[in-house]
Amino acid sequence: MEHLLQAGVERFIVNTHHCPEVYREHFPDRQWHGVPILFCHEPILLDTAGGLKNIENLLGEDEAILCYNGDVIADFPLQRLIEAHEMKRPEATLALRSTGPLLNVDIDEKGEVCDIRHTLGNAGIRSCLFTGIYAVETTLLRSIEAGRVESVIPVFIRRIIEKPGLVCGIVIDEGRWHDIGSIAEYEALKTEIKRASASRGGGSSSFAAGGGDVSPTDGGRIMFPEELIDFAQASLGLPGLTLLELVPLPVRGSDRSFFRITWNDGASAILVRYDPVRVENAYYADIAVFIRSINVPAPAIFGHDPVRCLMVMEDMGNIDLWSFRTSPWDVRRALYCKTLEAAHRLHAFSIKDFPSEKVRLMDGFDTALYRWERDYFREHFVGGVCGIVPEPSLAKGLEDELAALAESLGGTESCLVHRDLQSQNVMIREGEVFLIDFQGMRFGSRFYDLGSLLNDPYAAFSEEELLDLLGFYYGLSKKDIKWPLFVECFWKASAQRLMQALGAYGFLGRTKGLRSFLDHIPSGISNLHRSVTRVSSLPLLRELTEKCLTLFK
Repeated sequence: MEHLLQAGVERFIVNTHHCPEVYREHFPDRQWHGVPILFCHEPILLDTAGGLKNIENLLGEDEAILCYNGDVIADFPLQRLIEAHEMKRPEATLALRSTGPLLNVDIDEKGEVCDIRHTLGNAGIRSCLFTGIYAVETTLLRSIEAGRVESVIPVFIRRIIEKPGLVCGIVIDEGRWHDIGSIAEYEALKTEIKRASASRGGGSSSFAAGGGDVSPTDGGRIMFPEELIDFAQASLGLPGLTLLELVPLPVRGSDRSFFRITWNDGASAILVRYDPVRVENAYYADIAVFIRSINVPAPAIFGHDPVRCLMVMEDMGNIDLWSFRTSPWDVRRALYCKTLEAAHRLHAFSIKDFPSEKVRLMDGFDTALYRWERDYFREHFVGGVCGIVPEPSLAKGLEDELAALAESLGGTESCLVHRDLQSQNVMIREGEVFLIDFQGMRFGSRFYDLGSLLNDPYAAFSEEELLDLLGFYYGLSKKDIKWPLFVECFWKASAQRLMQALGAYGFLGRTKGLRSFLDHIPSGISNLHRSVTRVSSLPLLRELTEKCLTLFK
């Protein structure tokens, strides 16, 4: 479940048989780390295909299912399986490995499964091991007879015979995979983990949810849980015998894995493992130290290993600004005013005093970045989500209009900007605000941050409330431009920011498989429409937005 949680699953469905009451005792609120769990009892064991058919009535018509056999432990990147399945959407995509004891799944040059267990005599170009982890469409379930005890293997073979290409495979050799379907195999894995722990001489550790594997990888090298514990202990200055527990937190959209570390009756910190391919992730620690030095509230950094891409930082808890979205206005206003004060301190910092020799930032907002954001919007939202392809003449006019928007924003004063200042990136602890997820910080327009926070698709404002907060920030500023122009710049930057956000929702929801991001599209497109109607220079974007908006009413 930890492995699946990191891949972004939105709910769990668990088939039970022996001692079903134990599951109810361990999960009385039917959720795990905030993700719902549905239990589906099998009085008679139905095997893997029968078990899938047993949950059919719990699924939507076009819902994809990530199936994970209960007798395997793995830490390989499930995102590769999800992406491969999303690309072709066959009835099933199997996670395979190129080595192992049973290389009995054959794939052809197109990645389609052409034989299983040498049943069909189609050798293909490669024989692989089936991990017992796979993605399926609900259409596959329609070919399974209800109540029949049957494995998925015969079902896959029947579908291959009926139409080649309905079952595909993706070879994932990174990370680890273990079959623990027997007592001997289970005990062997326990011995391996204990041996690895002893060889490191580390302290004690505990793992939540039944001892599942929470280990990320360090490049191509496997990182055992004990190695993470050792790093956390060293970063926190804890004695080697301190008992720590590592619990994975829900996946976010930034190629990072988060774990809450707890010890000594409730003390806690956050361990982060990040993907160095996204270079901004490596900048987080130094940025945090810097902005704390200029009195911008952010988590303290206790340890950072840029080689292993690990970081331990202060635990800000689970309550963010978004949590107050339905609170009375006076409560929300007070917290947003504190957030705007923090943002203003960041924006007011003198560029000439920035310690560029110590703190790296992403390239600042320029013509190329603004172009990338609008292309991102058009590709992943307008085309990908809405299925709209503008006529060439309209596309050319829209590009000219958006290029002029970028030029207008580029003409505003440059300052440090958070770049993703929205309600879920502001934590609340004891009534105070703390900024997080600022790894994309760069130089740009303060109006981009203001648009991000006050036109946030995650948290709605009336226009009166929005302008009240904008006026509060204006009162903090040096009032170098008059209020009407200040408001116009805000709406323009809001339009730019919302294009980027909608592009991100489309990309993360459709391409990366984090489908919860798609839920924010209706409010995002509504906010974009409100913004462009306040700006007379964006008539074509307004027309396009109105077409998109009709799809979400």
